[in-house]
Amino acid sequence: MFGIKTIMWTGLLVLATFMADTVMGEGEAQPESFLDALAGGTVNVDVRLRQEHAEATGQDESDALTLRTRLGYTTAPYRSVSATIEFEDVSSLTGDDDYNQAGLNPEGAGRTVIADVEGTELNQAYLDATCPITGVKARAGRQRIILGNARFIGNVGWRQNEQTYDAVRLDTPELGGVKLTYAYVNSVRRIFGHDNGSEPEGAAANAATFDSDSHLVNVAFAPCDDLTATAYGYLLDFGPGAVGRANSSDTYGINCTLRHSFENGIKTGCSLEYARQSDNDGTTVGVDYDADYIMADGSVGIKTIGVGVGYEQLGSDNGSQFRTPLATGHKYNGWADVFLTAPADGLQDTYAYINMKCPKDIMPTITIVYHDFQSDEGNTSYGEEIDVVATKKCSDHLTLIAKYAYYNADDCANNPVATDVERISVQAGLTF
Repeated sequence: MFGIKTIMWTGLLVLATFMADTVMGEGEAQPESFLDALAGGTVNVDVRLRQEHAEATGQDESDALTLRTRLGYTTAPYRSVSATIEFEDVSSLTGDDDYNQAGLNPEGAGRTVIADVEGTELNQAYLDATCPITGVKARAGRQRIILGNARFIGNVGWRQNEQTYDAVRLDTPELGGVKLTYAYVNSVRRIFGHDNGSEPEGAAANAATFDSDSHLVNVAFAPCDDLTATAYGYLLDFGPGAVGRANSSDTYGINCTLRHSFENGIKTGCSLEYARQSDNDGTTVGVDYDADYIMADGSVGIKTIGVGVGYEQLGSDNGSQFRTPLATGHKYNGWADVFLTAPADGLQDTYAYINMKCPKDIMPTITIVYHDFQSDEGNTSYGEEIDVVATKKCSDHLTLIAKYAYYNADDCANNPVATDVERISVQAGLTF
């Protein structure tokens, strides 16, 4: 893997050198020197304070008061090249024994997991370059990657320490409604933190990193404002760790989303998605499966209220479930985080939701979601969940969120997720 890293960073250096010699487009006011570009950059600050309470049957309660702080700087573009650096710190404002940091703090043993691990790290550090002739954008270095709806490739944005990638990414400009994204991922910097996450790479569920030799391809087609279609192929290789290998796979799929607003104020939406996943050469020896992913979601709304229903299936084959190791999992299958990983028999999630928005944004926007969870194989009822979130955007810089989730497990004898889980959180986010 050392050879791949050498090639990656050598390619970055060559790219930056090449782009620095290109000619800028006419009429663009650009810094006259590198120092001007450095001095003319922008600072970004992202601060998030969260109080989260979690309890599960058979475990002690957890209470986490955490502060996440990000500080970044992006230079102005100089000859088509800009640089970004961002640091991130997650601190617990109460004792380490008040909650379980995904098994990484011995003081929290026996408590319910709240996976906000303390630590300070380099969150992002990359170069951006744009070819003035083709418009192709290149980004190389440690970066945030979110593709499509983040169902397969995301940054796990809900957790305080986000997931980032050591990668090279290329994005083409839109041409005839088509945009292409390709990324080569050399390493996955997971939410457990570089300082406190377990080692070696990919050996455990709370490993700090996944070593990676992965390729991500995403093609989006938007023939009109109402319709978007996306085809993708995600070839993941996370060896040599046992957990990394177990999550190595090849996934190919397509998503179609249609949204339309009528003159009478009614808004409708429909999303359909299908993907096929199989093991690859990087998967654990002896694991052989081909599993399907199916999603269908429909919604309708008028003025201040909207309702929707949906169905999501993560299939199972030969005792192996459809896997989404890089997903923003909290966004899907309930906010109690019971199904961040689907059980071995797969998962069928039938859900319904309602959105309520107060006129003139006087009160918070409220969303209520109901889930019914069943297995894909074996006819097992896992349980039900009710989720509620209230969001208030106080200004362009300040957002308040309160969230509640309760998973009520079915008490059948063969239920592999038979623990009731309740989570309550209140947070304030400040960005500028």
